[in-house]
Amino acid sequence: MELTQEILKKKDQEIFEKADKTKYRSEGFRDASIKTQYGSVPYSRRVYLTRMEDGRKAYVHLLDEELSMGKIGLVSENLAEKIADLATEATYRETAASVSSATGTSVSAQGAWNIMQRIGERISREEEQDVTLMKAGKEKGVKAVPVLFEEMDGVWIRQQDQHHEKKPMQEVKVATTYDGWDSEGEKLKRSTLVGKHVVAGIEDSRQGRTKC
Repeated sequence: MELTQEILKKKDQEIFEKADKTKYRSEGFRDASIKTQYGSVPYSRRVYLTRMEDGRKAYVHLLDEELSMGKIGLVSENLAEKIADLATEATYRETAASVSSATGTSVSAQGAWNIMQRIGERISREEEQDVTLMKAGKEKGVKAVPVLFEEMDGVWIRQQDQHHEKKPMQEVKVATTYDGWDSEGEKLKRSTLVGKHVVAGIEDSRQGRTKC
């Protein structure tokens, strides 16, 4: 815990030293805590006064933005991933109880649900950005291969609403693509697929398309 606090403190200082002083004015420190797999870690970070495009004043925490905490709340990425993994197999109440017991970090069923919603919203925004870039012909990364191998399957997962009531199970489509096999890796009994990529998605009835 102390190591995490020290890392956050140093990162906050680095941001302060590099921040554009004409745009951001430090207004002191504010206390907060981040939930991790090894408990809740209290820390202090600077709050900055800035102005939005329309001229209105706004207070921001550049450290939180740097660590992408605003995307999933004051929860570490590792803990959020753990909650997401458990929530695909159990109810939010069961997920919250399991995480709280295993990590010592207090997580409520509503808190687990909120985290899942933020993760979903983040993925949706990133997908929309990718689609926009693709339509504009500005997608990132180009690779040509003589042969592209594809494998597809489906996995059924449990569903639940914001009131933690179970909903009908839904199939997640999973596709794997790869360029070929690594003969040297095969001899060492390691993963031998080259250029492996895995994508998954479910049908979004509101938009009439598959989310990946």
